[in-house]
Amino acid sequence: MISRLTFLCIFCLLLSSNRLFAVQVSPGNNRPLTLADFIVVPATCQPVGSIKFKGNVAGFTFAWEDSESQPITADKVNSSLSTGIYKLTYTKDGSIPYQLEIEVEQNLPSAGTQNNLEIACGESTLRVHGNAFASNSVLSYRWEDVNGKVVETREWAILSAGQYYLIVTDAQGCSSDKASIRIKAASERPTIDISSAKILSSGCAQPDGSITGLIVTTVETGPLVYSWNDLSGKAFGDQLDLLNVPAGKYRLTTRLANGTCESISSEFEVKQRNPLISSTNNVNTKLADCQQPNGAVTGVVTNATSFRWIDAFGETVATTLDMTNVKEGYYELILSNNFGCSETLGPFHVKAGNPPIVMQNQPTIANDSCGLGKGSILGARVIASGIRYSWADATGREISKDPDLRNIKAGNYFLTISNPSCSQTYPYIVQNVERILAKPVMEDKFVCSATGISIVFKEVAPLYRIYNENGDIIHESKNKSFLLNVTQNATYYAALANGECESIRTSFAVSIGEAALQIPSSFSPNNDGTNDYWVIKGIEIYNTADVKVFNRYGASVYHNLGANKAFDGKQGGNDLPAGVYFYVIKLTNECNPFTGSVTIIR
Repeated sequence: MISRLTFLCIFCLLLSSNRLFAVQVSPGNNRPLTLADFIVVPATCQPVGSIKFKGNVAGFTFAWEDSESQPITADKVNSSLSTGIYKLTYTKDGSIPYQLEIEVEQNLPSAGTQNNLEIACGESTLRVHGNAFASNSVLSYRWEDVNGKVVETREWAILSAGQYYLIVTDAQGCSSDKASIRIKAASERPTIDISSAKILSSGCAQPDGSITGLIVTTVETGPLVYSWNDLSGKAFGDQLDLLNVPAGKYRLTTRLANGTCESISSEFEVKQRNPLISSTNNVNTKLADCQQPNGAVTGVVTNATSFRWIDAFGETVATTLDMTNVKEGYYELILSNNFGCSETLGPFHVKAGNPPIVMQNQPTIANDSCGLGKGSILGARVIASGIRYSWADATGREISKDPDLRNIKAGNYFLTISNPSCSQTYPYIVQNVERILAKPVMEDKFVCSATGISIVFKEVAPLYRIYNENGDIIHESKNKSFLLNVTQNATYYAALANGECESIRTSFAVSIGEAALQIPSSFSPNNDGTNDYWVIKGIEIYNTADVKVFNRYGASVYHNLGANKAFDGKQGGNDLPAGVYFYVIKLTNECNPFTGSVTIIR
């Protein structure tokens, strides 16, 4: 058990160290009260402060003392308080006393200090706002000069340069401390005299332009600050004279070094010697159609002697005044002359024009057969407006303007599809497919004399052909039967044809009666082994040939059926006398006999 004396010593130490702490005089189970258990309202210039217990007062007893240790109330609410420290002694359910000190602070209005105000250049006064704070409404403002004279009583004051003070009063009649308001007068603007200004033009290769002769004056003394700038704001000099500058437009800005008010001169132009003169008023930009490099920029007018067009990547695309054959994009034109002057025009936008020709469907190719012109290229289509089609053969000759090409022979064909700006050519090849035709069946022919013979084909075909022994066509017909004129024994060849396709040729012989024979007009049967017989060439093919020879008296001297025995100039084994004899030859029963003479030479 702590002794009573020890407890009282601890209590005194705590009380002297922090007046906001609650102090428990004797041990117990109840928590002591703290500042958080009270609502403290500050006082102003009037005793309007208060301290109110927020909890349940049941079981509590309160005793309040002011800072002079004078009792003031025994209630849970201590009101109408002035600024100061108040001591609370309380018990809970008959406990030992507890003590707590609570401070009631003073809450007065305040005015804001403003010591860095400066009147704007060219002005003599400044409109100043009274910055004030109060827990309740500010009722009045009082602006005083250094002599205490009130110069304004409103929230805003228009003041000349000098020292001022601001006091504000709230709704309870409480006033703030004086707040310092210091206003600096506007600095003097220098005067710029340009009457003696001298401007020299600049070259292109070396900037040597200048502006000199300006005179700057001030009433106030002190150094001046200079700044030369072009119209974009870029700085070019910090002295009164501007030297070694390129062609351009410039202004001088000046002020006192310790001031803020500036004077700005009028605009001076340093011109360029041997300048480039260019115009883009009549520039014409041609679209780049079909995603091809066919755009152009033309019409720039200039006195430049060198030209260089660059694209967006800085690559050179042309070195002529007119830029042609470029793709869609942005371009700049760099111009220069012989004096080192240069300028860049642009950018110029070459826009994309009509899209390229894109074929939606590839065509179907049907090959020709036998050169009949039955090939086709069908189905080439482009879905777009203003589309034109043109078909050309291998020679470049236009053969059709339809999308589909029909009835064509084997060969190379070219389809050009175009719109008003673009064209695309597609090559196609049509093959020729040979068709195998059957070999015709033919029989040898015999006629008694040179005449037209009937040729009849058994097969069906578009064309029927007859060739001679030299391979020349001597007859061609769409009819399977026709007449063929023959004049001598010959071998012919028959073929079936369909366009350029032809069957294997079949040979057949045509024999003509008398014309088929070669009958000697004489012979010399003298047993010398030469021309001893009357040999009729060609008769050997007539097995039933009937040959008779008569003397001049009509008596028969020779008769033979067939071609197995030639006339030897004898009759009954005896030589016939030399002379002229007459013959009668009948080749077949269908042919009429023919006659002639033969001479026996001895």
